[in-house]
Amino acid sequence: MPWTYFLLIIGSCTIIHGLLYPIESETRQIRSLDGLWQFRLDDAGVGEVERWFAMSHLPSPTMPMPVPSSYNDVTQNVSIYRYTGMVWYEKDFYIHKIAPRWVLRFQAARYETHVWVNGQSAVNHTGGHLPFEIDIIPFIQTNSTYSKVHVVVAVNSTLTYSTLPPGSANLFYNYGGIDRSVILYSTSTMYIEDISIDTQSIDYDDQHKPISAVLTYSIKTAGTDQSVNNALQLLIQLFDADGVVVANSTDFQSLLSINKPNLWEPCGMNHTHSCTEPSYLYTLQVTLYNGTDIIDIYRLAHVGIRTIRLTDSKFLVNERPFYFHGVNAHEDSDIRGKGFDHVILNKHFNLYKWLHGNSFRTSHYPYADEFYSMADRYGLAIIGESPAAGQNNVACFSDVTLEHHKQVITEMINRDKNHPSILMWSLANEPLSSSKEAGVYYSALFNFTRPIAARRPVTFVTYGTADTDQCVQFADVICINRYFGWYINPGRLDQITDALSQDITNYRKTYPTKPIIVSEYGTETLPGLHSDPPVMFTEEYQKDFSSIHHKVFDTFSSLLHPDTGYLIGELPWNMYEFAQVQSINSVAEINWKGLFTRQRQPKAAAFIIKERYEQLELIATEIK
Repeated sequence: MPWTYFLLIIGSCTIIHGLLYPIESETRQIRSLDGLWQFRLDDAGVGEVERWFAMSHLPSPTMPMPVPSSYNDVTQNVSIYRYTGMVWYEKDFYIHKIAPRWVLRFQAARYETHVWVNGQSAVNHTGGHLPFEIDIIPFIQTNSTYSKVHVVVAVNSTLTYSTLPPGSANLFYNYGGIDRSVILYSTSTMYIEDISIDTQSIDYDDQHKPISAVLTYSIKTAGTDQSVNNALQLLIQLFDADGVVVANSTDFQSLLSINKPNLWEPCGMNHTHSCTEPSYLYTLQVTLYNGTDIIDIYRLAHVGIRTIRLTDSKFLVNERPFYFHGVNAHEDSDIRGKGFDHVILNKHFNLYKWLHGNSFRTSHYPYADEFYSMADRYGLAIIGESPAAGQNNVACFSDVTLEHHKQVITEMINRDKNHPSILMWSLANEPLSSSKEAGVYYSALFNFTRPIAARRPVTFVTYGTADTDQCVQFADVICINRYFGWYINPGRLDQITDALSQDITNYRKTYPTKPIIVSEYGTETLPGLHSDPPVMFTEEYQKDFSSIHHKVFDTFSSLLHPDTGYLIGELPWNMYEFAQVQSINSVAEINWKGLFTRQRQPKAAAFIIKERYEQLELIATEIK
């Protein structure tokens, strides 16, 4: 039986609320606090005991540190480069024209964060990669024109068995600091706190052209002025790309009907658009009134009309087969480390367009908000992944970790649920899924996630085998990482075809109702290193390795074999070279598996992938 991911009846939905991305509007102001902050290490762990947060300035030695960035690569100090632990930041600024609420928002910091405003504890947050915020008005002295604000932030990058990612044998370089933007924004006393919107249904004519669509939405307001709460009114307006209102409502929770809708479509398929062209987005404008007075206006500019449906062999978007073909990546670049950068973001998507990639997994953590907005715009499909990478010890499956994992999953879905580009959630990458402890842990986590999954399938990524894995049984889609010819049978290109074919076949026999994605495959490749015959680490080896995998994928492809195929995607690892822990197996502390260098220049295999993805776009798909 096909499993359909459409909206449930509103009364039976679990409504969850998230942190709306800060925007400017008629009622909201935004101010960036990015730039140079003062910074220092706390290697002795004495900052809180000595009350650094209450001092007018952090005690010396301090230095300027750019925000956002990882602090590790910015200086020439090897102690800072290798440092893991508590660090401190501070910044002074003034607020002019005091608003009823000024909200201090951190887009992310790694990993345990404490924030003080004017010497007072304001907010704590556990976990990296996701935003947190606090109204700072209660912590500041105000007069009619301005207020001075002193913000102190302590961030601890220490990883343990109960953190995500865990500290157990994690080979990825453990960057630390405030690695995404810090934003100050204002709202009224009563304000729009959350918006949820999704597609309930789409009706088509005989030619599969959309006739109508029904969207469901829910609006949550919040604030301290309860005297006006009963007088609050809403105006909901859905604008098309030309700025024309196509639907409206005044209810806090209801349905919107659209005639002849333009659908959001994932790019890179024969029946959709090129990945160089934008997909179609609507804008939802929510206006909050007290009587006739406008209190708040928020615009959600990335509303995409699309449905997802999963069968035992296909992933359907708008009732048409979708085949994931892209490249996974890390948020990682020279000097910035994990720090968000608009230049790097734009280059990333330009390379995706060049490569004809149509999808990626946010490996192995939620990316910056801006990645999802760009993916919405161009129709790139996302598998949104939690930061649970490297749970390779049974100590990682404790009740403490499980509760933290639930917190992270909730925050991730709350933040990202309205992005049409997100087609599936991934709960983890390569846990020790053969263990009994992992089976118990992930049974609980999948059961927790499904009611809040915003109508998406839920998966995780395994390195295990079909006969030993204890967790694949819970996943809607099987995602397998496979390195035949690299970690397994290294150097033996001739053994890849049989080993990979048998592995995919075994998974299908064990789980005949679950489609499969090969979510990682790749080799480390030193740019400019050549050999004939091909040997490991050469560009020739990476080229042949890729081509051999493609032939195997074609054997099982649901795109090439719509009646018998069940492979619904292929995602090489990795888009770029990235930093990892120094060892005798790590030349220059770099993982060299990139199709592109860390400086975003292509290796020979990038052209192999580009040619393949161009060919995949030409394959016609059927309507189911």
